[in-house]
Amino acid sequence: MSTDPIVDELDRLRAEQMESYHFDFEAFYRDLKEQEKASSQPIQAPQESPESPRVNSAARYNVRR
Repeated sequence: MSTDPIVDELDRLRAEQMESYHFDFEAFYRDLKEQEKASSQPIQAPQESPESPRVNSAARYNVRR
């Protein structure tokens, strides 16, 4: 099975970042909150994406799969 180099890179970066916190998620969260307080811009959750048109059309016509 071939791997995606982008996913591999993200996994590596995530592991390095968490290693710097000794894999302590609470410490990671506390640090993020401190960074948010120090920032001039609040950190916001991304907006939810709309449903795919395929799902909407199936629901509109009450199509069973």
